[in-house]
Amino acid sequence: MIYIQENSNDPIYLQIYRQVKKDIEQGNIVYGERLPGIRTLAQTLDIARNTVSRAYAQLAVEGYIQARHGSGFFVLDTSNKVTEVDYEPQDTNALSMEISELNRPVCPYDFQYGEISYEQFPLKLWRKYTSQILLSPQKGVVNQYPDKQGDLLLRQEIKKYLHRSRGMVCCEEQIIIGCGLHHSLDILCKLLRKENNTIAMEEPGFSGARDVFINNNYNLHSLPASKDGLILSSIHRSSACAAYVTPSHQFPYGTVMPIFQRKELLNWANDNAAYIIEDDYDSELRYDTNPVPALHSLDTNDRTIYIGTFSKSLSPSLRVNYMVLPVRLLTTYCSLFHSYNSPVSWVTQRILAAYMRDENYERHVRKMCITYKKRHDVFIQEATEMFGSKVILHGRGAGLHFVLEFPGGEEQDWLIKQAEKVGVKVYPMIPFWNDRNSCPQNLLFTGYSLLGEQQIRKGIELLQSAWFGALSK
Repeated sequence: MIYIQENSNDPIYLQIYRQVKKDIEQGNIVYGERLPGIRTLAQTLDIARNTVSRAYAQLAVEGYIQARHGSGFFVLDTSNKVTEVDYEPQDTNALSMEISELNRPVCPYDFQYGEISYEQFPLKLWRKYTSQILLSPQKGVVNQYPDKQGDLLLRQEIKKYLHRSRGMVCCEEQIIIGCGLHHSLDILCKLLRKENNTIAMEEPGFSGARDVFINNNYNLHSLPASKDGLILSSIHRSSACAAYVTPSHQFPYGTVMPIFQRKELLNWANDNAAYIIEDDYDSELRYDTNPVPALHSLDTNDRTIYIGTFSKSLSPSLRVNYMVLPVRLLTTYCSLFHSYNSPVSWVTQRILAAYMRDENYERHVRKMCITYKKRHDVFIQEATEMFGSKVILHGRGAGLHFVLEFPGGEEQDWLIKQAEKVGVKVYPMIPFWNDRNSCPQNLLFTGYSLLGEQQIRKGIELLQSAWFGALSK
């Protein structure tokens, strides 16, 4: 029997659907039984036939009943039960800890790396280009799936920009627009896969890249890196199909790969039919000299895969980067990814293309270099005055971070805890090591992209008191 509650917030068809469904699941209406006809049930309940029809249609689409032409609706067999298992709630303490970290008060002096202050984003121009794109004759593309390699106009602008700024010669067909380094490396892991999957990688190096390789079941061959540069000798004894490097600004130490090592790496790739993955993550941000030419610009054998990004120069939340594939890999790429679409919205890509076309991007980069050079210089000046010989700064002249070395042997765990006591946040170096036991304990990692010049001064003053002043006792 179906009961209709006139005062219920649920529509009548939903009440009918739920009651019939419940009767079928509880066995009150059995397999093969014929339900009342639509007209009959509508008359019985004194409701419209469309209401009953809608309830029956929902039951049919979910597999509870079936319409038989000229005969009515019959109950289907729903006797298969979901296998019951004893459920044990998983430990959520780790998740709770992560949530509590998010809810912690914001540290007033956070020397984090990666994020950029809101004021640096060209909001006015971005709004202008957004309006223009959405009112342009091409606006219909906004409802189409984007090309797997990204918007053609953006790829053309990137090609011209790379030629002007990095000395690179490529064509737009080689450029793949992505939504970040992880996405690009994930594509490469599939392109480069062999029976013996090994990637040579700097140690220490960017942990995000390392995670992608590991998640794709690649073995890692470590290339030792230090404040003095990268040691390449062991790569000649490896079976690596590629080497992931940051030659223009080694992450995290900040060294620049000299020309003789660049040539050595290119020769290794050519001799072993391997590839070099050049992550040029912050090449625009060089303060004392012109940007270093890309390793890709020296490659005459089509063995370098170049990856660039807009995260450091424009905004990480845009999630736009790009990759330049060797011509020899394009056929394989098109075969493996022919059904894919670009993960970056067409609107964002087209706005960025217009922004670059009008040379606003290069103006913005120059402006950012001026801003960050001031912060870079203030950091060095203040650290030199406050710390003296007690702290050595590595990675000067470029980027958005420093590595701090403590010759006196102070360990990073103690340094971090002391900094927290005075409202300053600094970061460990351990995450950048694959073999964490090899990480020297007297190193810290600090960025300065979120802090203004006065904040940097005050933050370092507080660190001096926490590490070497009265508060350190």
